Amino acid sequence: MDRSINICLVGGEDSYKRIDLSQHLIADNFNVTILGTKDYDFPKNITFLKYNLNRKFNPISDLKTILEYRKIIKKNNFDIIQTFDTKPAFLLPIASIGLKPKITRTITGLGTIFMSKTIKNRIYRILYNLSHLFIKNKVNHTTFQNEDDRDYFIKTKLVSNSSSSLIFGSGIDLTKISTKANRKNTTFTFILVARLVYEKGIINFLEAAKICKEKGYNFKFTLVGPLEENSSKLNKKIIDSYSNIIEWIGPKPNAIDYMLKSDCFVLPTFREGFSRVLLESSAIGLPIITTNVPGTREIVTHKKEGLLVKVNDSIDLANAMIQLANDKDLADSMAKNSLLKVKQFSLEVISKKYINLYKNIV
Repeated sequence: MDRSINICLVGGEDSYKRIDLSQHLIADNFNVTILGTKDYDFPKNITFLKYNLNRKFNPISDLKTILEYRKIIKKNNFDIIQTFDTKPAFLLPIASIGLKPKITRTITGLGTIFMSKTIKNRIYRILYNLSHLFIKNKVNHTTFQNEDDRDYFIKTKLVSNSSSSLIFGSGIDLTKISTKANRKNTTFTFILVARLVYEKGIINFLEAAKICKEKGYNFKFTLVGPLEENSSKLNKKIIDSYSNIIEWIGPKPNAIDYMLKSDCFVLPTFREGFSRVLLESSAIGLPIITTNVPGTREIVTHKKEGLLVKVNDSIDLANAMIQLANDKDLADSMAKNSLLKVKQFSLEVISKKYINLYKNIV
């Protein structure tokens, strides 16, 4: 294409994660603007615009966000607007009704409301579906990060086959990850890096560690991440009660340094969009233990890159930990396979898929 394509990438507080993708777009004659809710030191060749977004359901604040989107769209000459977050995926198309830009979006995961069976979340699911149905004809294309989410949208007629596709994640820049985990600790070390919320399987990790210890295994367990929940299911008091078994070191911007000092990565999540932390653990050559759910099984095949365990099953998780720690050949094979598999999800591969999609849409 001869002329530049003006594209706007819309996210939330983690919009900075689109910088690497943006640089590939810019190298292919795109002009990139990023919309986000949190200030960040963006490169000079990327225009950053800050806006307000309330993650919770709130009609008043949602309307304000829609009007803010609409004002931004009218002021800029965007050819394409791409969303990467849950709320922008339906608020932005509403804001663009009657305006020029073509809309693409990435569904990064169906989230908590699809994991819980409470009456409240059932109502939220209905509202979620109605919102996406309302803006269906305004969206030019929807990409999904796992097949289960795409199948759900097609089954509920929120998208069609022809207006949707699979693109696994935003890509991981493997050129920035040169160091590999040694995996030669005297005490076999398991690590979990995540936001500490119940749906990440934090309780299962705690309980599995306790089971391993009760069975006489002297493993080390490291937990990295901010505690983002204070409920009867998960809170600081619960985590502290396992302090004699697990080392919780809180949020760390350099979490990958702790991963490099570990022997196995564990993520007993209930559901993912497409787990970036599993890509990172694969890229440094760690065998993985994770649950057999959307967003993980695209990265890990059972007994190939890691072990897949049952959801919310601490005993199954503990057994997998014991199996992997006691089988060095299996762990070595999984680490090797992880390094090969992650190449499919490299930034170079994924960015080309987005670039081709955008050019076809324009």
